[in-house]
Amino acid sequence: MEVSSLIARSSASPAGYALIEILVQLAVAGCRAVTALGKRLVAAQRRARARRELYALSDRSLKDIGLERNQIERLFRRRA
Repeated sequence: MEVSSLIARSSASPAGYALIEILVQLAVAGCRAVTALGKRLVAAQRRARARRELYALSDRSLKDIGLERNQIERLFRRRA
């Protein structure tokens, strides 16, 4: 059941539905917070993977893409 239908029903119903409405809103807010946290975690994992891949490259490969080994950490430190 959608939150909007619960809200519409609770405004015309007894006070018990107000508690249900609040609980649903809290649950929705919790789901959004968990989703945002998950997105940040995925982004951090991607940065860590990219850092590991860059460290795994040879100095010659790094030179080919225009980086030196000592620049890798600075590259990720600025974006974190």
